[in-house]
Amino acid sequence: METLVAPIDIIGKDPFGRFLEKIKIKPWQAGLLSLSWFLIYMVLLAMVFDAFFPRIGLEKNSIEDRVNQVGFWIVHPVIIFFYVWQPHALSKLYNIVIPLAPQSMRQGLVRSSQILHRNRNWWMIGTLVGAFVVMLGFMFVQEYIGTRWYSINWLMAILLQVSRFALLYMIMIIIIRHLLCAANINRIYLHVTLPILVTRSRFSNAFDAITSYGFQFAGLCAVLGLFIAMRFLYSIPVFPEDLIYLFVYIFLVPFSFTLPFWQAHVSMRLAREKAIHKISDELQDEYDRLLTNLSTEQDNTRQENHRVQALRAMLELTEKAPTWPFANWTIYRVFAATALTFVMTGLGYVFEFFL
Repeated sequence: METLVAPIDIIGKDPFGRFLEKIKIKPWQAGLLSLSWFLIYMVLLAMVFDAFFPRIGLEKNSIEDRVNQVGFWIVHPVIIFFYVWQPHALSKLYNIVIPLAPQSMRQGLVRSSQILHRNRNWWMIGTLVGAFVVMLGFMFVQEYIGTRWYSINWLMAILLQVSRFALLYMIMIIIIRHLLCAANINRIYLHVTLPILVTRSRFSNAFDAITSYGFQFAGLCAVLGLFIAMRFLYSIPVFPEDLIYLFVYIFLVPFSFTLPFWQAHVSMRLAREKAIHKISDELQDEYDRLLTNLSTEQDNTRQENHRVQALRAMLELTEKAPTWPFANWTIYRVFAATALTFVMTGLGYVFEFFL
């Protein structure tokens, strides 16, 4: 398949993303490096500074800090894995969706898609958000210097804030890439004529690819949801930071999944309504003719009766045709995944509290 929009186009001016792409690191390698570093940080360095096990004068030790264990050993590796993997996934989506447009428009859509991702300083948003979170973090952590494992000294506190900056930076870049691609796919679908989809067609591959990517993005959000839930249930939430995370999470998962399909949904709904109207008019005309010709020749009446039955079958099939490019239960699964992390974390907290 011809590469229309390359991964480097998706990465754009993002300096960290361009560096990782230049050294050709694979997603699993990035995740493994992240996990290795945070094992060193949370285990080895905590032991070196006598903050790994409980002791007098230490308010929070590393071995019992479940929230940061999840954050450093699960969330960080998953985020950088997705951060490295996402440009290649979005490139494949473009290479499937753009060929659905008319041949005369494809080159223009390719060029505008490349410009959208490549020639804008979207990475600055990630930098500003990361810097803001680091500022909040230093304001919080300076009150606990020497009393918690991650702030046992200024070296550990600085390493913590650097990791927070990297995490929020990558999360923002991931979200920006996703929203840009989703909005652009909607723009591409403005130029695609979608028929009534009563079975699989040449459009199905594109819908399946978008759905698959959407599930993977929802899975990433579920991992973030697990971390947010643990911050609320296993520690004292930091306001307003944690409240912002919660509202963004609740809004992001359903919206980000359905957004890439919105224009396809609009086109499919309009096509179905137009077809239903056309078939209904034709059915009414045939019925009126049949009613008029009841007393005439039997052969003509029988032929018109068959046509009425065929039109009725077409109408029923068209009314059942979907207006979303995915099955209805798919979105229910996404909503369930949104809530499941909080439910399971809450149940774990309840069981631990009573047992």
